[in-house]
Amino acid sequence: MGVPKFFRWMSERYPAISQLIAENRIPEFDCLYLDMNGIIHNCTHKDSDDATFRMTEEQMFIAIFNYIEHLFGKIKPKQLFFMAIDGVAPRAKMNQQRARRFRTALDVEVAREKAIREGKDMPKEEAFDSNAITPGTEFMHKLTQQLKYFINKKVSEDVEWQGCEIVLSGHEVPGEGEHKIMEYIRLAKAQPEYDPNVRHCLYGLDADLIMLGLLSHDPHFCLLREEVTFGRKSKSQSKELEHQNFYLMHLCIVREYLELEFQELKEEGVLHFPFDLERVIDDFILMAFFVGNDFLPNLPNLHINEGALALMFKIYKTVLPKGGGYINEGGVINMQRLAILLDELSHVEYRFFESESADQKWFKGKQMAKEDVMVKGKTKGKLVMTTQQREVWKHVKKFVSSRTNEPLNLSSALPAADRKFVEELADSLHLEWRTVENDEGARHMQLSFPPKLEGDNEEEDDFEDEESQLAIHRVVKQYDNAQVLDVSKEQAKAEMDRQYEEKFQEWKDQYYNGKFEWDRENETELTKLCENYVQGLQWVLYYYYRGVVSWPWYYQYHYSPMISDVIKGLKADVNFKLGQPFHPYEQLMGVLPDRSKKIVPTVYHDLMTNPNSPIIDFYPRDFELDMNGKKMEWEAVVKIPFIDEKRLLAAMAPKNQLLSDVEKFRNDFGVSLKFTYNPDTDFIYPSSLVGIFPDIPHCHCVENMFDLPTIEGLDYHVGLMDGVKLGHKALAGFPSLATIPYNATLGFHGVNVFQQDSRNESMVVTIENTEVRGSSKTASTKLGQRVFVGYPFLQEGKVVKVSDELFDYFPPDEGSPHIVPTPHGPREIDDFRKKAARIEENYSKRLGIIIGPVESITHVEMLKGLRKTDEGATVKEYALVPGMETEFASQVIVDEVVSEDQRFLERGAVPIEEEFPPGSRNFFLGEFNYGRPLEVVGHENNRAEIWLSTIKGKEVEFGKNVVSGVGFKTRYVPAKTVASMLHLNTLVLSKITSSFSVSALGLPRLNLGLNLKFEGKKLKVLGYTRKSDIGWEYSDKAISLLTTYMTKFPEFFAGVSRNPYASEFTETDFFPAEVAGAKIKEMAAWLKSIESKNFEKVPLDADQLDSDAVMAIEQAADDALANSPAPEFKKMKGVPRNALMKPSDAEHRLGNQHFATGNRVVYVQDSGRVPIATRGTVVGISRTARTTLLDVVFDVTFMSGTTLGERCSPFRGSTVPIASVLNLSNKQVIAGSKTSLEKRPAPSHTPLTANGGYGSPGGPNGRGQYREAGAPPPLRGSFRGAVAGQNGFRGNGNPRGRGRGGLGYSSENMNATPALYKNVAIRDGPPNAARGGNGFRGGRGGAVPQQGFNAVPPPSSLDARGRGRGGRARGSRGRGTPRGRGGIAQEQPS
Repeated sequence: MGVPKFFRWMSERYPAISQLIAENRIPEFDCLYLDMNGIIHNCTHKDSDDATFRMTEEQMFIAIFNYIEHLFGKIKPKQLFFMAIDGVAPRAKMNQQRARRFRTALDVEVAREKAIREGKDMPKEEAFDSNAITPGTEFMHKLTQQLKYFINKKVSEDVEWQGCEIVLSGHEVPGEGEHKIMEYIRLAKAQPEYDPNVRHCLYGLDADLIMLGLLSHDPHFCLLREEVTFGRKSKSQSKELEHQNFYLMHLCIVREYLELEFQELKEEGVLHFPFDLERVIDDFILMAFFVGNDFLPNLPNLHINEGALALMFKIYKTVLPKGGGYINEGGVINMQRLAILLDELSHVEYRFFESESADQKWFKGKQMAKEDVMVKGKTKGKLVMTTQQREVWKHVKKFVSSRTNEPLNLSSALPAADRKFVEELADSLHLEWRTVENDEGARHMQLSFPPKLEGDNEEEDDFEDEESQLAIHRVVKQYDNAQVLDVSKEQAKAEMDRQYEEKFQEWKDQYYNGKFEWDRENETELTKLCENYVQGLQWVLYYYYRGVVSWPWYYQYHYSPMISDVIKGLKADVNFKLGQPFHPYEQLMGVLPDRSKKIVPTVYHDLMTNPNSPIIDFYPRDFELDMNGKKMEWEAVVKIPFIDEKRLLAAMAPKNQLLSDVEKFRNDFGVSLKFTYNPDTDFIYPSSLVGIFPDIPHCHCVENMFDLPTIEGLDYHVGLMDGVKLGHKALAGFPSLATIPYNATLGFHGVNVFQQDSRNESMVVTIENTEVRGSSKTASTKLGQRVFVGYPFLQEGKVVKVSDELFDYFPPDEGSPHIVPTPHGPREIDDFRKKAARIEENYSKRLGIIIGPVESITHVEMLKGLRKTDEGATVKEYALVPGMETEFASQVIVDEVVSEDQRFLERGAVPIEEEFPPGSRNFFLGEFNYGRPLEVVGHENNRAEIWLSTIKGKEVEFGKNVVSGVGFKTRYVPAKTVASMLHLNTLVLSKITSSFSVSALGLPRLNLGLNLKFEGKKLKVLGYTRKSDIGWEYSDKAISLLTTYMTKFPEFFAGVSRNPYASEFTETDFFPAEVAGAKIKEMAAWLKSIESKNFEKVPLDADQLDSDAVMAIEQAADDALANSPAPEFKKMKGVPRNALMKPSDAEHRLGNQHFATGNRVVYVQDSGRVPIATRGTVVGISRTARTTLLDVVFDVTFMSGTTLGERCSPFRGSTVPIASVLNLSNKQVIAGSKTSLEKRPAPSHTPLTANGGYGSPGGPNGRGQYREAGAPPPLRGSFRGAVAGQNGFRGNGNPRGRGRGGLGYSSENMNATPALYKNVAIRDGPPNAARGGNGFRGGRGGAVPQQGFNAVPPPSSLDARGRGRGGRARGSRGRGTPRGRGGIAQEQPS
């Protein structure tokens, strides 16, 4: 099934099914399912034909981890997180897999050869073969190991991952990923305790997922997917996941639209059986199979983009009443009813037949204008006429013979066929004819001889008369000898129909001859084909509703039968035998081409390449691509031979014995795994990639086999469950059209969902009673009240103002019952009209909802979230949220909802002992040691007693110093000044610093611009350009680059300057024709050398530091880390609760902070990609439509870290929301003093999330200790160097071991550096690095374990800080010993 086409068709027909999700407006979900293969493909290779693209496996694994982490963080499932990777597929799917992989391998080879021909520099590393994303390959085996490590790490360290069950169904578990997910849902739904209102979220890109979600018949079901754009994609899109837009497709609204689609069937007397939406949805799923899916080709001439689904819906509405029931009976096809549908659907073939036959002589026009027998006779050279026409001929013959000047008037009663006869007769005899009106007003035909022209030569006239007489004599003789044949209208019609059907059957035979090389007379083959297709329909339906019913069954043809012939297969045997799935290597050999043989065990290579191989015909090097009526190249049928299972297994059998033990292990099946958090479990989980990822020193994750729910003694439940909430009663966050009265109908509305108007029909919803609902009088009654806005995607807000064309209406003043009206001036009246028109237009064009004229607008403050009071209560807070709409048409305001969002309920304060129990770990919001970690150890008088990790002195603000430093404060010069400096026209400067296209080297558009600014896309280039109030400005770097360009190619600049207003340029505008080509190539080579296409492009309003400043901040952070004093611990009593901040409260306490580049921050959430308590510096601020994001370079490396678009070292950067960090430079949430209260910003607006803690204290005998995030300095050098482990060594090859990781302690000495929050570094220390007394790793990148402590205070002295730079003794330093600040701490003599 063409995924984009189906998704696009659905989105344009039903415009309100998808919602752009904002961070704090995502519904709460119980279960999140990931169809992992889409993620794996996205994170390992490009879809483009870029032959030079390379990624290391380590980069791929980290990208996959980050994507999973990002999706989990968005959805935050409460009960289940299910990751499913495609295992061995049913044989039916392997045909498509085989075609795709053969095509992919060929495309890669072609792209590589093209790149070499074009002289591109090819990397030495071998390109990743995306065909390796197939069960059984070494890559997939490694991926499973990495995912297990990743899940263990997240469950051990991330609070949100600890609250739900995690399931991984890897490539070693047979079955497609999405169907493994659906198998779980089917089985769970059969259980007696199943919740009918469970909330599902399924991530994936396949259109099949829409069907699978619908057939679950659970209405609280959403599909999560990235924003889909059609057409050319922007190359400047941010690489950071935080900037990626995601959409939820709400299947609850899809269900409502489908009910509207078939609403005629609900009318009284239409059906003689009850209308059941669930059964209609089942039939919809079956009909969608006809346009093609992964297992069957589409029926001929049924294409989504040509209206096939709309046609089927129309036909379905006419045939359902005739059938006496539904076609799809819970996954079983009712063949008799299917036959009725197919019979009606087959009429579409006549339309295509006529379209293709329109130009043929026998076919006149496109409306079945079949020729009558007269025309037919004439085309064969034999004239035929009726008796009546014979009489007409006698009159005409007499007229011709007489040569009279008087015209011949024929009867006005001549029928149309006879008039046609007279017209042709007159033309044959060179007579003129016309219709004239007699005295009675009746019109009749009149014949006459053509008039002679004056001045004609008499001799020529005599000669011409003789010639014409001979011609006329021949025509007269032909008509005299014509056969008289009288036929009735019925006979004529029958003859027409016979000829039409004959031609139609010939057309069908052409299809079968072209596709199958036999025609319809071969009844045996035709029946076999049709039965195989009908088997396929039933197999797929079983697969969707019950799971695999036959592993070996498959459709044995590249093409489907004609629609009108499918009925011949309705008696097919649909009793399937289950069989066994292929083993991984059998599937690899069945789907991979020889071009991908490197990812197959070497023992099989000979079978794929040796000309004498018994199965060499399975691996053709060249193959045909048949577009088969499709328009896109990727839709072509790949005509390669199908695999013969017996031959394949027989050929592989002797080779299987030669497999190594490791290879044999990869060829076995595995089981799904379940991961759960257990605080009592504590062990070291070894690194899955030694030298790259660290060990997990305190793993609290328990790994078990995941058992699916059992079906024994139970039945699958198809349809709605009892107790389910539908429509306006649905759970919070699940939209419904039914929250407002409406009606709907299909129409060509031109909705604009994908940046262009749709040309297809859409379901247009019209809101009812808009006059009353939309009046300012009605709306004003809601002033000061909470309402729900954004129909149909409802969000809570509070009405603060109502406006109509003439007035603004405000809530009554205090003590007054009267609403306060404020009149509009001319400008306000004009503004209102524009706003009203915009709101109405947006609903109409984007959502296909007609809300009617907007008579009044309701202005609201949105619910930002819950605000935590100093007393500990949570109360709702309404305010303006940047990027969120605040003005709504009054007629689409909803007063109340049935299901409240439980996350936004106000709650009273709980006792401090309950909110901050002993052992809980939090952050301190006092003015001194602001943002430092603490642990609660007791309570007294409603206040807390804490151990606080303190730092002596004031933290160095190196971020601000770098930003304000002379070396990094980039100077920008206005464009006008730059143009004057370089003696350029300002327009020339603007053109050349943008993208500047020239017609050259045979190309219509060759870009010779510097690509330093993008006005249309509203982008600038970091460190080179910016746009201020006075226009574009250029940095010294940009001016230098421009000067170099001018110096190298002055003729080019002169050519542009000669005609600055020209819109088109050619190479000869700059250089003489004889050298133009060579000079343009030289320019292109220079432009390539400066790599301007790789410059960091950011939005105009983004505040970003360039890579030089970021690297300076990194260096300053390393220096500060190396020289910072050790933390000390201070016991504090009487700490008020508002000075304590739980990590889980960060979202609704920190959302309104302000930031500037250079600000120091600490990550305070206990979930997400960044380890808690990691400190960093803000290097970029960007504002999306909904929120503000910070680019932060952290002081240490961590596994999910990025390079922030190549601006920082690997694993050091991350883009985070403002509510996840505490601003340490600009302290705005200080508890206590009046001054701090004045500095404090408005409380946050993000929602309440589940509370979480850090687990029980650790350490020997429970006497853990605070410990600053043990962190190595950042990795230096390239990612490859980090991977190879080269960057941590000095010239003599000895490990440097720099890092703050290896500090140990003994039970007698409790004064080591605090370990309150752990931090993970990417590179572990070398194997011989010094280790601490408790086994903590030393060396650069060592992972620091989490430790806790009880209420016993640490000793006052700190004798064994273990901070010596080097080996085992404090301060010792030797050439061959570890140099790290991580040597083993030893007790010093007193």
